[in-house]
Amino acid sequence: MQTTLRVEGMTCSACTSAVEASLRELDGVDDVKVALLTEQALVTHSPTVSADALADAVDSAGFGATIEQSGAADGAAGSTETSILTIGGMTCSSCVGAVTDAIRAVHGVQDVQVSLLTEQAVVKHTGSAQKLCEAVEDCGFEATLVETKNGQTAPDLESVVLKVFGMTCANCSASIEQTVSALDGVVSCQVALATEEAHITYDNSRTGIRKIMETIEDCGFDALLNSKLDTASQLDLLLKVKDIAYWRQIFVRMIIFGAPIFFRHHIWPIVALIFNIHWKKVALFHGVFLESILELALATYIQFWLAHRFYVNSFKAIKHKNGTMDLLICVSTTVIYIYSALSILISMYHSSENPPHVLFDTSAMLFVFVSLGKWIESKAKGNTSTALSKLLSLTPPNCLILEDPTDFGSSQREIVIDLLQKNDTVVLPPGSKIPADGECVFGSSEVDESLLTGESLPVVKKPGSKLFGGSINVASPIYMRVDVLGEQTQLSKIVKLVKDAQITKAPVQKFADVIAGKFVVTILVLSVATLGFWSMYVYCHSADNVPSFFVDKDTGRVIFSRILQVAISVVVVACPCALGLAAPTAVMVGTGVGATNGILIKGADILEKANGIDCVVFDKTGTITSGRMRVVSHHFLGDLEASSLWSIIHAVEATSEHPVGKALAAGALPLAKEQAVEIVSVSTAVGFGVEAQIKLDGSIFSVAIGNKQLIDRSKVDNAKDFEDSCKRTQTHEISQFSHILINDRYVGYVELADSLKTDAASTIGALLDAGYTVSMVTGDNANTARTVSRAVGIPLSNVFAQARPDDKLRVVDQMQQRGLKVAFVGDGINDAPALIQADLGIAIASGTDIAIEAADVVMLSSAQPEAADEVQLNDFGRQDGTAGVFGALDISQKTFRSIKTNFVLAVVYNLVMLPIAMGFLIIPFNITMNPMFASAAMACSSVSVVLNSLRLKDWKMPVLTSPVLSEESLDWADDSVLTAMDATKMEINRSATRTWGFRWGRWADRFRNPYHRVQGNV
Repeated sequence: MQTTLRVEGMTCSACTSAVEASLRELDGVDDVKVALLTEQALVTHSPTVSADALADAVDSAGFGATIEQSGAADGAAGSTETSILTIGGMTCSSCVGAVTDAIRAVHGVQDVQVSLLTEQAVVKHTGSAQKLCEAVEDCGFEATLVETKNGQTAPDLESVVLKVFGMTCANCSASIEQTVSALDGVVSCQVALATEEAHITYDNSRTGIRKIMETIEDCGFDALLNSKLDTASQLDLLLKVKDIAYWRQIFVRMIIFGAPIFFRHHIWPIVALIFNIHWKKVALFHGVFLESILELALATYIQFWLAHRFYVNSFKAIKHKNGTMDLLICVSTTVIYIYSALSILISMYHSSENPPHVLFDTSAMLFVFVSLGKWIESKAKGNTSTALSKLLSLTPPNCLILEDPTDFGSSQREIVIDLLQKNDTVVLPPGSKIPADGECVFGSSEVDESLLTGESLPVVKKPGSKLFGGSINVASPIYMRVDVLGEQTQLSKIVKLVKDAQITKAPVQKFADVIAGKFVVTILVLSVATLGFWSMYVYCHSADNVPSFFVDKDTGRVIFSRILQVAISVVVVACPCALGLAAPTAVMVGTGVGATNGILIKGADILEKANGIDCVVFDKTGTITSGRMRVVSHHFLGDLEASSLWSIIHAVEATSEHPVGKALAAGALPLAKEQAVEIVSVSTAVGFGVEAQIKLDGSIFSVAIGNKQLIDRSKVDNAKDFEDSCKRTQTHEISQFSHILINDRYVGYVELADSLKTDAASTIGALLDAGYTVSMVTGDNANTARTVSRAVGIPLSNVFAQARPDDKLRVVDQMQQRGLKVAFVGDGINDAPALIQADLGIAIASGTDIAIEAADVVMLSSAQPEAADEVQLNDFGRQDGTAGVFGALDISQKTFRSIKTNFVLAVVYNLVMLPIAMGFLIIPFNITMNPMFASAAMACSSVSVVLNSLRLKDWKMPVLTSPVLSEESLDWADDSVLTAMDATKMEINRSATRTWGFRWGRWADRFRNPYHRVQGNV
């Protein structure tokens, strides 16, 4: 809801602040904006707060209030928004849970996703985004608002925040608002005097950021772009630059100050024994020894100065009743420190003749090992985001533009990329990165698109060629017109998809979240129980019956510090971090390496879906085939030169909008003779072809180009030649033929076909060989479907022809009812229902936006075409193909397998190490775990999980080779065998045999439905 109040009596900014504070105190108020000059207050609030209550709140502040308008919020103010926050201070899944709970508690929050590795939170909400930051900070973590987007924002609308300097009063801010709002294309402008910020929304197709900034400067103020999280900052966050530097520094300092303590307790006794050195104990006064004081001083510096970050995080966790790894570390080391300090005090009280038994070496070395583990873990975490970091680094920070976009000779100017506008002309010297998507307008060069498309060779670009942001100009200078900016570029879309995937949680992560929520409390209880058990056991038995570990060899007395060490080991060895990192690290590496190989996986949950797929169903057009008709052969008769005939074909078909006509015109153009062909008249024979009158070399010709039916109804002087051509073409079931008639004389035909994608057969062969069932569903007729299936190796028993969109959905649904997990691969609007219904939807990037939106996985790249002139780039700047289908399933399976392995490592580690630390091996074998070893093991457990995930970085797109297909095996069918449509998953797995390892060897049957099942005997 939004309510506008007329507020009377305000005279200065203090008054507006008082009104704003009074309104914000009401529960349910999301946002308040008070304007001094207009004497208005715009309040966004929940329906539970009445407009009268708002007016009363203003009255209670000492001002008069009148309700001007109240109702449902419109526009950006009241709609659902998506905000991105950077969160600092998270160390494990418990921290993630605490942040998630804090944000969820904010009124208006609909959904929240928090990522430990990217240190970001993506929140869908209504109301103020600033309240989200306040909730996170109140929870004990650092929060910074990166950006807030309205869900209803049009593609061409951009929102920007500018820092404006020089404003001194409300008149300044009002003048800026008025002047900027008057610009063509500016949708809204709100200037905050207190924060010196201008929030502007504009249509980037009508104006640009530079124009807005120049307008503000013309008003007499200075404006700077208050950039959201820029590329450099994002890279620092992803690569953990600050964390790595911090923990490296802390580790080095802890080594320096901890080494003397360790040397005194563990090295010096051995050295003194070997060389028979007698150490003289220096007593400062009775019961107080120099070595104890030095150790206390060093340990205090380590405990409370170098390790202060652990305490800060622990206090925050305790404040909000959360348990973290930092809390366990602080509890264990603090207990050791207090015990050792008390030992010194007791020694001083009793005026002991020997130095007290202290454990400062244990606490010091605990911090040394933990800081080392944090350092290594931070470096490993940074490596998990290498793929995403590479994508982000493709965008250059600056670029060169022409002062006059229409004059290629005008002066050049260097600007930051954030100030780039649509229709700018960018100068791209050799070696420069392309800053946005656009079109080459001057010059020719070669562009390296390897990091975007995976193509190893540079691609030739000339005027009219599409250029994509992130690629590199390698040869000659070229000029580019900017068409697409910012988050609408294909690189930004890819980065967004990868980020969205990495911030979502895999379903198996819920297991870790449940354990992490109770882990710390459980460990502390086990530690206390361990301390209590061994204390009772030791002191209830005589020294002779107590394990020697607890007994001093010289005095024969029980040493309590040994019991304390066992309890401390329990706290130290436990590691919830490994559980928390198990899924996120694998997801980050897997989705990142998939993206660099042209496979965009939209979420962590999709990895689990892909892991159980049994059957892959392909649409035909645009998926197995290119979806574009092209000339594949021709046969010409008569005396007319072939080049002249191609000229006639191109001239007649150039105006056609029919796919066949477009393909004929495109195929004829490079073969046509450079001669003028004048069109006198042209008409379309619907369903047959085109008829025209043309003028060539001064003569008039009557031309007919179309299918067999068009020629049949026309007069043909050489009918025998036409009949021979028809017989010749009968065996080409997948092709279409355009026959040509000139002045009633048949002069030949042109063959067109929707060509197979070069990697279709190899992809399907690899899927079959891996044990998947492969089916094809198409709206084409049975003959076309049969020909395509034979060419790529799909058994005819698993091919479905003449299928409408609802039929495709029914195919998927009936397979699922049999217990099969189905992946559907498509590219068109008519594939969207099946993509949604399937357990895993895979879309080709060249497909429609609806298909891409409906799919779970988007494939960007493909195999290398056979010839350079055959390159067809999709909207993501990549070549179309199907190899990504097998690659998507392969990387998904390997990533999910890595997640499971990580969980096994984390769980097994805790299940094995905890009993040992608790002393299960003390009585039978007199074996225990030193706290220092426990801390080293704890650090290794987290690092091992991250390193296991990093193995995915070595994944490469599988090299697929076309199988040798057996015509007999493809056509064979028998009513008694099982098929995906007629048998359950259990029956199929039990009965299926493998031919070349193929799962489909015995699957064939008729499928009776409104669409036709293609049979081997068709």
